Amino acid sequence: MQETYAAKSGENAIDPSFFNLVSQIAHVAVTYGLTFTAARFWGWPGIEIVGGLCILYAAVHEFFWDPLMENALTRGSDLEDFCFLVLGVAVAAGVYAI
Repeated sequence: MQETYAAKSGENAIDPSFFNLVSQIAHVAVTYGLTFTAARFWGWPGIEIVGGLCILYAAVHEFFWDPLMENALTRGSDLEDFCFLVLGVAVAAGVYAI
């Protein structure tokens, strides 16, 4: 098994800032998609239930699971990831309200 290491300048690797940008877009997109889909089917109760579950998942995943299980080289800020996951729920509720 090949050992994981930090890429050196000039190596063919993903730029960490680009990786973080894509990760945060994915965080928003996932919780937005789940929450907005629930809203389209069940209205505000769907937002409350699925949005609440998304926020609960975000808290457990980012503040418990990631510190224990995620690779140190790919770990970003747990608080930043949590905020983007919650942002997806907030944007879905805002879009549904319009």
